[in-house]
Amino acid sequence: MKRHLILVCHAADGHFADGNRQSVRRVLDQSLWIARIDPLGRERYAIRCPDGGRLDLHAPGLDGYRSFHRMEVTVDADGWTKDMLNLILELMRAGGFGLMDSLETSQFIVASPDQVSYFPRLPEAPLLVRDSRDLGYSIL
Repeated sequence: MKRHLILVCHAADGHFADGNRQSVRRVLDQSLWIARIDPLGRERYAIRCPDGGRLDLHAPGLDGYRSFHRMEVTVDADGWTKDMLNLILELMRAGGFGLMDSLETSQFIVASPDQVSYFPRLPEAPLLVRDSRDLGYSIL
């Protein structure tokens, strides 16, 4: 069974914002948590982590021709590894993205303390994660 996570970028006023394209590209080019990356089409990537974890990343707008408000991560529900969690956290931090576990979620997961105030209209305050272990506890 596949699991879909959505990374969304918001500005301090709570409106959608463009993520940091340059930093996300740098993560995809240089991350220690990526052993191999294969393009699956425009702005779609199959990523293999050094510990054997695999995920697919869809990053519409990463090419710079349109808005870059979100990214989607698809994983096998039972296939989580530590390197995958580290990579997702690295992408969140680099691009300025918050994480939604599903479209029905009432709580965002954020990786920066200043992002806690970026989501004023949610029923619950965002959950701040400081490392990949916190992220794993939050989504697994």
